[in-house]
Formats: sequence, structure tokens, C-alpha cells
Amino acid sequence: MWSSHARCRGYWHRFRSLDWGSARPFSVGWWAVSDGELPEFPRGALIRYREWYGASAPNVGLRMPAEEVAAGILEREKHDLPGDGRRMSGVADPAIFAEDGGPSIASRMARMGVVFRPADNKRVAGAGALGGWDQVRARLKGDGDKPALFIFSSCADLIRTLPALQHDPDRPEDVDTDAEDHAPDEARYACMSRPWIAPAPEPEPKPIDRYARRYRQARQRGSWLAA
Repeated sequence: MWSSHARCRGYWHRFRSLDWGSARPFSVGWWAVSDGELPEFPRGALIRYREWYGASAPNVGLRMPAEEVAAGILEREKHDLPGDGRRMSGVADPAIFAEDGGPSIASRMARMGVVFRPADNKRVAGAGALGGWDQVRARLKGDGDKPALFIFSSCADLIRTLPALQHDPDRPEDVDTDAEDHAPDEARYACMSRPWIAPAPEPEPKPIDRYARRYRQARQRGSWLAA
């Protein structure tokens, strides 16, 4: 659901998600988790209130080093958490934690004060595991009345790229990874960090069996009708 007027409470839990890119765009999303206080946002709903999309053109990255990206993240979120000294955490593409002959991208960003943990990168469900794209769809659908994923209208690149994703012709449950999927991937990490299960529907009331009710009443009175 695209929202231009959503309100976030300052004390709601907040976190960020990251899909790394250099030659290709990186995407950072900031999220608030509804506690259910505001009726328009169900409890547990994710609200994307900011994004930073590192692109110079569609699907072309900025080639910024990790330290510069970390500095940009800190600048954008410096007023997000009330209280002195509080730092936001988040989830990121597990690939940034790889160390190949030197410090990982994650560790370089951590030195700047920007901390991530590896995201659950399961793209599709299998063998009982949750699937990332299924979680995105489940949140967009919500409980059938309200969604469980809200997006500020200022988050233009997720709004632009998520509906444009195409299925992978060789793996229909996944998306075409050659497409511009950076912001959707990062949103998928956020959804997988807080799995959503729609509430079970209320059971329909059973029809009243008037004969059975009269029979029970008769037994209670000791009537011959229940003999």
C-alpha cells in the first residue's frame, strides 16, 4: 500500500535494511514497526518511511566505498531514535559479510558505527522454510482488510521497481534477478526479519439445533420427553 500521509510514532521500533551495490545500485530502507496503537496500521505492520537509492541512472550504481555509504546512512537517521547514544541496527545482504583477503563491507561499515546482521536470504519457500517473496506478498495482502506493509510516497524507487518485477522463466516462484531488483530485495530482507502470519479467520457460528436445545432443557427438568 502506497501511503503519503502515514504517521509513525517516535517510540515505535525502527530498523533499516540494505542491499549492497557498487556498479549496480545499493538500496537502504528505513522501517518502523506498528504497535497497533493507530487503527490504520495493524499491530506488527512494517512502515517504510525513508529510502536511499544509490543510483546514477536506472540500474547503474554510484560506486561509493562502504565508508561513504555508512556516513550517508548515519546522517540520514541521526534524528530517528530518541535518547542520547542510541544506534539503529538492521539486516543486510549476507554477501557483505564475506571476507576475501581483507575486511568485509559489513566490518568496514561497522567501524563507522553502522551495524548490520546477515539477512535471511531465502528467496522462495522450500522444505518448510519461509520464502522471502511469499513474505512480501503476505504483507501486501495483510489480513484481507488492511495490508501489513505500508510505504511512504517519498520511497519512489521501491514504488517504481517492486510492481515492475517479472518472474524468472526458469524458476517461476522467483523473480528475474537481471531486473532492477535492489530495492525489492532489501524490502524482502526487512520482511524476512519479522515474519508475518495473517490472523486466522473467525470461525462461522454453527447453526442452532433447536431440537437438541429443547432435548437438553427437557433432561434438566426431568421431562418424559427426554426419557
